[in-house]
Amino acid sequence: MYCARRWSFGVLWMGVSALGCSSDPGAAAPQSPPVAGRSEAAGSVEGPPAEGAPAGGASSAPVASGTDGITPVDVALEPEAAPAGGSSEANASDAPSPAAEGSEPGAAEEAPVEGAPAPVAIDPAALPEITLHLAGDSTVMTYEPSSAQEGWGQELGQFFNDRLDIDNQAIGGASVQSFHESSRWRNITSSIEPGDFVMAAFGANDSGTVAGRHVEPAAYRDLFRQMSVEVEAEGATFIVVTPSAMQEWRAGEPGNLRLGPYVAVLNTLAPLEGLLLDDLNARSLEFLGAIGQTAAEQIYINGDKAHFTKAGATQMASIVAEELARIGSPLAAYLK
Repeated sequence: MYCARRWSFGVLWMGVSALGCSSDPGAAAPQSPPVAGRSEAAGSVEGPPAEGAPAGGASSAPVASGTDGITPVDVALEPEAAPAGGSSEANASDAPSPAAEGSEPGAAEEAPVEGAPAPVAIDPAALPEITLHLAGDSTVMTYEPSSAQEGWGQELGQFFNDRLDIDNQAIGGASVQSFHESSRWRNITSSIEPGDFVMAAFGANDSGTVAGRHVEPAAYRDLFRQMSVEVEAEGATFIVVTPSAMQEWRAGEPGNLRLGPYVAVLNTLAPLEGLLLDDLNARSLEFLGAIGQTAAEQIYINGDKAHFTKAGATQMASIVAEELARIGSPLAAYLK
């Protein structure tokens, strides 16, 4: 579904044919129904964040430290050296549904969100300079330049013009609760300027079983709500991002069993609170269904369930950017 058109913001998906992307339309994962209450999330144990500081990325990336209030756990999911400040996070699954009849092979039919404003051509030079702050875990964070592993926040800047700066505060091992209690969240709230944006993406650790990281769906929802209130109090805009899909394959189809309850509460929360929701989870499940398991294993680092190579991180960043346009976010004006 996403193979033929994923790089619509000007980046070439060089590995898609080599990764075995099918010419068939692929499948779109059905969205989990909203769930308001508590729900058990099954999943595997997180790996440790590595020592050192994340570097690189679109703009300023925070240095990992032991003062974040985020404690590493010494269980690794992948054999490669762990990234600076990173950790391992596990996977999830839902069966995708067939693509719309007559759609272009390899292309997804993405309907604009109902009620979203139509895009308007804007001279980039007329846009105010703003900062997009990122809150997240190891699937989002910026890694050392020498690391083969990357987070999608590290690659997101290439899709925006130079009127937008990215402050990636994401760190490995974080749940929404540990991040909200850490210095990294305080870094964001203390530096927000009116007109800025904050995007938050968590779920891999929250849905796991590691003590101190697991967060029940109801508490997860409430913390997203609290973060949005704190951001809006500073005159900025909070955008909910559903967690990137994990590799949980059943009979050749990607699933979302582990992350599903967390995605469901975010899909319930966003309209109730009037928040924008960038549905990376649904779109990345569609992408995995389109390219298949063998190809997907090549964009996740060493076949890991949650973490990405450079190509995988760039792909996820592209999906995040496309979603901003699809949902009618004001940030779409800053896209290249």
